[in-house]
Amino acid sequence: GPSVPRRDRDEARPQYCRLMLILFKPWRHASDLRDPGQSWEDAFAQFLISCPSHLTRVMNNMQLLHECKDSRDD
Repeated sequence: GPSVPRRDRDEARPQYCRLMLILFKPWRHASDLRDPGQSWEDAFAQFLISCPSHLTRVMNNMQLLHECKDSRDD
């Protein structure tokens, strides 16, 4: 399947935010992920305020894998 979007690429930022919310924010219905009319980026920023530190570490490690692959390919 497709890879996890990178958080450091502006064009992929909305997709990254949406996926992180789907993976890490507790939800039962899609409407639990963001408020009506709210952007994915704003919803993710709001989630990060109360996000447990162990989850932010996982997200940071996911980004670190991208950076390691970049270094390998240079």
